[in-house]
Amino acid sequence: MINEATLVITLVILFLFIFASVGYLFFVIIERIQMTKFKTTVYIFTLMIVSFLCSVAIYHFIVSPFVDPANIYIENLRNYSFYYVIGWNAYFAVLTAILLLMAIGHHIYAVKKEKEHFENSKISNEA
Repeated sequence: MINEATLVITLVILFLFIFASVGYLFFVIIERIQMTKFKTTVYIFTLMIVSFLCSVAIYHFIVSPFVDPANIYIENLRNYSFYYVIGWNAYFAVLTAILLLMAIGHHIYAVKKEKEHFENSKISNEA
């Protein structure tokens, strides 16, 4: 049975995933892609705004009908305070998924960029 403590712990874990993915984005962009700190800050700020807007759109149009208390008729759950935390968990799960996908995409790009740099330096050393 789902209870309020389980949902709040899940919410905290989702927050930790968000912080870890944003921190990893900073690490990848500064260390591996080697952008300046100012450009990295502006880039991450832009990514966060875009991902926030995307997560709001996805939640509002796709996920919300399944977790919105106005659209779900579960009478025995409406009396409990954790019923409304289900929607927050769903929203932050969407946001976490978007941020983790961005972190994975930037990691893949950084690995490809490092391979290209290594191959180019290897070719120039042989010549």
